[in-house]
Amino acid sequence: MVRNQQGNGGPVQFRHRMEGLTTLVQGHRHSFGNLTDLFIPEDGRHRHTFQGITTTADGHRHTYSGQTGLNIGRGANHFHRFRIQTNIADGHRHIISGRTTGLIRLGGVVGHRLIIESIKRKRVK
Repeated sequence: MVRNQQGNGGPVQFRHRMEGLTTLVQGHRHSFGNLTDLFIPEDGRHRHTFQGITTTADGHRHTYSGQTGLNIGRGANHFHRFRIQTNIADGHRHIISGRTTGLIRLGGVVGHRLIIESIKRKRVK
């Protein structure tokens, strides 16, 4: 998230999409995809935190979390590089690396392509 601004439809958040394939380990790879989370200012530049879970491959999946590198470029077209290791699952881990997309604007009057699951509430007696 870059900055919260007030749009016509409420607060606007700016994030980056991250997606790709892990490194090949023990004959398989996993896909990963997530949006960046927290915006962390640093000496006039910034980073983002991120977290996610890979797809299932070879009967297991991996969780991951980390921080992007500092922004490369400025404004709407800037991006971040990232390189981290997943958590260990089934006795091994993979490397996730790449670069984020440019900014994605969420909220306000601009739509987005995320699938939001509905939440059903149950009354507890």
